[in-house]
Amino acid sequence: MAQLIRRMTVALLAVLPLLLSSPAQALDDNQLCGAETVRQERLQNIPDRLLHAISLVESGRWNADHRETLAWPWTVMAEGEGRFLPSKAAAIAEVKKLQARGVRNIDVGCMQVNLLAHPDAFANLDEAFEPATNVAYAARFLVGLYDSTQNWPTAGAYYHSQTPSEAAPYKAKLLSTWNNAKGHSDGRLQLASAFENRPPIGLYMPALEHAAAEPAHVLPGRAAAVQAPDPSRPAAERAEAKRIADAYRQARLEEYRLRRTQVAAKG
Repeated sequence: MAQLIRRMTVALLAVLPLLLSSPAQALDDNQLCGAETVRQERLQNIPDRLLHAISLVESGRWNADHRETLAWPWTVMAEGEGRFLPSKAAAIAEVKKLQARGVRNIDVGCMQVNLLAHPDAFANLDEAFEPATNVAYAARFLVGLYDSTQNWPTAGAYYHSQTPSEAAPYKAKLLSTWNNAKGHSDGRLQLASAFENRPPIGLYMPALEHAAAEPAHVLPGRAAAVQAPDPSRPAAERAEAKRIADAYRQARLEEYRLRRTQVAAKG
């Protein structure tokens, strides 16, 4: 047993420098949203680059170094003004400052999830601005909208609003962005693959060996392999997505009824 542990330790030490220098460790803030959108597109069977296109419409900003528009994870939208904060901590502080002034209609993160319409989306602001949880929630919401409409472009438009006057221009912008994204070669696939396949630091070698032995699941058109998903996961996630979409529709309906009541009271 002692000899086996020594061998495992030597093996772990041999791969540790590779783990520390992997592309996942090199992800900068400009790449976080892109890596997460491609991951969720795979997990949720969302059409290639659709979730990515939504993130660009929602929180995209021009990056001179990359010479393209990239989604920014520390984006805050409130009172009709978009704010690109320099860090997660700064974004959280900005939201707290807005909330202290009584502002509740606030969009946050890669996918600009609205905290008023989705009050139960995140446990706290730290989770709301975490790219993985922000994008995952948005993906489930989008899938729920697709289940209701059976049309991905319409689901994408409804991601913004189900009011026709707001959904139509958003849909046009989204389709243009999606079309451009599909024709643009980007590094999200390589980033996400490295991010997904890198085992966490600190695992014992048997766990690493077990991970390497897992069957690979390759989606059509994908060069990289990812771990096969749990067969029970799609049904559970779609049920959760439907719940999210239904809750959103109910919130918007209540908001509409409240506005009508206020207008009638003033009249």
